[in-house]
Amino acid sequence: MRTRINILFFLFFLIASNTIAQPVPKVPEKIRIDNMVLNISDNISTTLQSEVDALHLNKKYFQIFIDRINIYFPIIEKILEEEEMPNDLKFLALQESALISEAISSSNAVGFWQFKKDTGEDYGLIINDKIDERKNIVSSTRAASRYIKNSNFLFENWVFSILSYLEGLNGAKAIVDPKLYGAKRMNIDENTHWYIIKFLAHKIAFDGYINSNEYNMNYSVFENNSFKSVKKLSNNLSVSSDDIFKLNTWIKSDRIPTDRVYSFIIPEKKENLFTRVTSDIGDKINSFIESNLTTPVDEKVFKVLSQKIIYLNGLPALIADSVDNIDNVIGLYKISKKNFLSYNDIKNDHQMVKGLPYYLTKKRKRGRVQLYLRREDESLWEVSQLFGVQLNSIKKFNKENNTSRILLKKRSIL
Repeated sequence: MRTRINILFFLFFLIASNTIAQPVPKVPEKIRIDNMVLNISDNISTTLQSEVDALHLNKKYFQIFIDRINIYFPIIEKILEEEEMPNDLKFLALQESALISEAISSSNAVGFWQFKKDTGEDYGLIINDKIDERKNIVSSTRAASRYIKNSNFLFENWVFSILSYLEGLNGAKAIVDPKLYGAKRMNIDENTHWYIIKFLAHKIAFDGYINSNEYNMNYSVFENNSFKSVKKLSNNLSVSSDDIFKLNTWIKSDRIPTDRVYSFIIPEKKENLFTRVTSDIGDKINSFIESNLTTPVDEKVFKVLSQKIIYLNGLPALIADSVDNIDNVIGLYKISKKNFLSYNDIKNDHQMVKGLPYYLTKKRKRGRVQLYLRREDESLWEVSQLFGVQLNSIKKFNKENNTSRILLKKRSIL
């Protein structure tokens, strides 16, 4: 994807090694990457070990890596799981940027995953004078996942797909062995590209030092649905705006655009943040509903529904209960019946299904994840409700798709 000199790693050699070195992991004979087993040849093992040794050379610098890992890997791992990608790809972000949002290469690749501007925009990142999502850990991790996933549709080989992140799809095709498309075993030897050696070195060097029980859970991802400025976000979450800007270098002004849901890293435990957010949303909803109560029936409906507002795909929705019906819901939330039916792709005689979400605004044309494994008894309409995606969009994405793997957004094409 880009050519760069890893200046950061030269620091290992410039810093005097009078500190106590970390116990250095030894290169194994085999490494597993998802469904692939990689055999490490003797003639490359020494080179690979040298790369691992370099990453462990300075104790203080190594600990800086671990501190960043403990903040960002919980977020990256969750996104990789949602995108159905191998967990080990998290080491590629470490290799690319040392998990520094402001990292810039000599070829102007930027951010956690070192996207160039054109490629980042091709994969849905907003990059302008106000926003640079290459520096957003959530947005950029999703974009990187989809880039590599698209390559893997061709290669069915994670090693080749990782290489495409440096060389591009066509560049990787030109230098890999087509006989190894779909391979589940490979040899790592003197012919293996240096970029793959670097990736494996990062996995070996850090894997044994990562403990999910030690992840720093004092940081949370907040998906902004309502606040139009960092100041309002700061005030409502009782978090310093300076801290928000420091952790979210992707946003360059107080104004938060409303063209999509943007994810912020907030220095707060998830449970505390959830309490604040739900309390704030609940207060607004309850205030609105209480001001519109007119009958005892409304009050009963209010008690049931006011506790069930959630956000799916960035949209307000309620979870239907057995007592719910369309007339009560539209009366309570002052939504026309025509709009409510349209928002939820349902007809006038629809009976609300207990446990499914129903939306108070129009569903989106695409989901946040790309694929969903549908149960045999699950209709496309139910999938559209679960993910807040318009039914027509799902049908369009899955035209002539007879499998259980349902597309929730258009597959990106290189």
